[in-house]
Amino acid sequence: MDERKKKILQAIVESYIATAEPVGSRTIARMYDLGISPATIRNEMQDLELMGYLVQPHTSAGRIPSREGYRFYVDALMHPSQVSQSETDTIRDWILSHRGQTETAFNEIAKMLASLTHNFSLAVSAQGTESTFHYLRFLPFDGRRVVLVLVTKEGAVHNSIITVPEGVSALELALFAEKMNNALAARPLHTITQEMMDRLRQDILIDQSFYQNVWSAIQENSTTEYQIVTDGVGEMIRQPEFQDIDKVKQLISLAEQSLQIARLVDIPMHAAVHVRIGTETGTELLADYGMVQAQLYHNRQVVGTIAVIGPMRMEYARVVSLFHALQKEINELESRNK
Repeated sequence: MDERKKKILQAIVESYIATAEPVGSRTIARMYDLGISPATIRNEMQDLELMGYLVQPHTSAGRIPSREGYRFYVDALMHPSQVSQSETDTIRDWILSHRGQTETAFNEIAKMLASLTHNFSLAVSAQGTESTFHYLRFLPFDGRRVVLVLVTKEGAVHNSIITVPEGVSALELALFAEKMNNALAARPLHTITQEMMDRLRQDILIDQSFYQNVWSAIQENSTTEYQIVTDGVGEMIRQPEFQDIDKVKQLISLAEQSLQIARLVDIPMHAAVHVRIGTETGTELLADYGMVQAQLYHNRQVVGTIAVIGPMRMEYARVVSLFHALQKEINELESRNK
């Protein structure tokens, strides 16, 4: 790609990141001093579209970056963003207030990252943890089968397919789920016994084998290989993409499947900070999103992974710079303490 196309692509990506509005040639000519006319810019944009770096969402609209356009921007055009003194102070205060408290630190780092980036964030501890009951629900599957959705306080979502005895209505299943949710909230899964299940079924007469299957599904998921903390759904909903109610539902579904995302980010990385865009994440769940992730070290040991997930037009330069600043502050603190 020649230099002129690179400058135009960079201008389009950065303009779209800032405004969430398709970018036209006149906008580029007005806002960026490229020394060329709107007509020339328009021709270059058409070439960039043919090369796969831009797409035109509507016939009369400007262009927006494609996944390949964002990838080229991150790899070849992006410049480090300046981390403000206020952001540095927030990171430093978080580090200093959690020295020697790895578990507490992980519980709060997701909140800090969500606040700084205005995106969904998660922190995944390398240490496994005991799972705690949050709620369950039954969703229709086919015929006499339902999907049992079990959500834990740690953010894991487990799905099991269970056969429902003949004659049991959706209302009875909903009542049973409500009864369980009230009785078992915040209880470690491994402490939920068959006796508890028997007491819960006294008012709702469903065949005992159904209760046995529900209890078995709970026990199968009584521990998880990760400790997961998430935050930022409220921050992300304020972004323009989520004026659409279907997008909000998709975001809530994404937040409920944090265990699946944790498995995606819990991989060794060659780079200190790693950017994955759309389907590069390895799941259709994140096809419309971008993800920046990094591993955190303490005494040269990996203690977990942090990640920020946002719309595909997220501020990659700023998030990457924040992660580098976080790692730098942690390293400097450890050097001072040696």
